[in-house]
Formats: sequence, C-alpha cells, structure tokens
Amino acid sequence: MRIRHPSVRNFGLTMFTTRLLGALFLVMSTYNASGYSLLHWVSERWSQDWTVQLPIITLYVVIYLLLVRVTVRQLRAPGIALTVALLGSLAYFLVDVGIVPLEDGRDLLPILLYMLGGLIAVGLCWASAWVMLTGQVSVDNLNA
Repeated sequence: MRIRHPSVRNFGLTMFTTRLLGALFLVMSTYNASGYSLLHWVSERWSQDWTVQLPIITLYVVIYLLLVRVTVRQLRAPGIALTVALLGSLAYFLVDVGIVPLEDGRDLLPILLYMLGGLIAVGLCWASAWVMLTGQVSVDNLNA
C-alpha cells in the first residue's frame, strides 16, 4: 500500500529533527557541564526543594524508562551497536577535523551526551523509517 498524501505518520526530516531535539533536551536537562541541570539542582537544593523535585525526578525516570524501552525494542542489540558506531565515527570525524575541540577528558562528556540523545532519537524514529524504507509494517507482540 502506497501512502499518497503526507501525514503525521510519514517519516521525514522534520519528524527526526523534532524527536532529536526532544531527546537532546531531555538528556541535556538531566545533566550538563554548565551547572544548570536537574542533577545540579537536586544536589544543591534537595533540602529546600525536595517537595517539588520528587515529582520531577519521578517524571524523568518514567520518561527515560519509556524511551529506553522503545529504543531497545526497535533497534535491538545489533541496531544499538551500529547506531553507537555510526555516532561515534561521526564524533571522531568532527573532533579530527577540528570542529569539536577535545582538549581533555572533560570535553568528552558533551560528545557522549549528544550521542545518547542521538541514539534515543534514532530508536524513536526507527519503526517509521523502516516502514518508509522497506514497506514492512512492524507489529508488536501484544502477549509479551
């Protein structure tokens, strides 16, 4: 069956970019080196703000569990390994060309965080991309 009219279900660059930005927001808001993140907020102000932080931490845990589960179910181990290899080679290329500076070990952390966000985004988009590339629809096993 060929899809003739563009709709929300069709895979495209906009869909991937939206999911990539959402995944990067989640990863970078959890921890980043700037000092403005969930981890920094919790570690510095737990005794004063714990009543606000507790539901936010719970929300983050639920979102991470859902996103990791979707990524693992869609990509499986070989797909995760290939995606990490692709993102790692892209990061190595950007460092080698000089676009991304890598002076010491602390500069590696943002690269790894971006790679994690990219892995989550690829995992979220893989089912739609698979249908677009092959025409095969993935059906989940509802008994599992």
